[in-house]
Amino acid sequence: MLRNNLSVLLTERQLKISKVSNDTGISRTTLTSLSSNSSKMVQIETVNKLCQILDIVPTDFFEYVPFDFDYTFDEGDLVPDPDYDHGKPETYEASLFINVSENNNRIDSIELQGYTEFEGQYDGDTIMIGTDLHPSDAIQLKKLNSYLGKMSVSFISDIKKDIEEVVESALNENSNVKVHSDLLIDFEETKEQYFTKLKNRNSNH
Repeated sequence: MLRNNLSVLLTERQLKISKVSNDTGISRTTLTSLSSNSSKMVQIETVNKLCQILDIVPTDFFEYVPFDFDYTFDEGDLVPDPDYDHGKPETYEASLFINVSENNNRIDSIELQGYTEFEGQYDGDTIMIGTDLHPSDAIQLKKLNSYLGKMSVSFISDIKKDIEEVVESALNENSNVKVHSDLLIDFEETKEQYFTKLKNRNSNH
């Protein structure tokens, strides 16, 4: 995977996109897209101009890890709960697979588990669905961290954004109304560890 560090570089130098756009002639739209790592392509001339104004070399601009992630999300069965009859929002099982590839060959797959739950109206015609995901067990957590340990904090943040887009897209495909995703994804503890902590917290109140 390859990402750019423009957002971090601008923050470090306390530079605004409008200033960089004015000084380089690169459009605000292009810079905004680059800074959020939503752009799939970047011209060499654009990188050249940014390296000059930021006083960096291309290896400072880009961050690379020798593998790729793609994602599969599935909303599963309804979790049985008698409190649904008393107004509790329905909760569904959910799973996400992080598929790891090298040279276009899958070498690993990491499973995250959790749930989805209706959280209310987001705006006029959009509902909000909360999704909570954690590595399914200690083995999955260890595998995940073996890859995340090779990434910067900014890179991991982009991974979470990519996952949120995948989750929101899948939820919209399975819904009759427009869905906005409210994603909580944890790369530091397993599903069991999270729910044990949650149970202990609730029992102390």
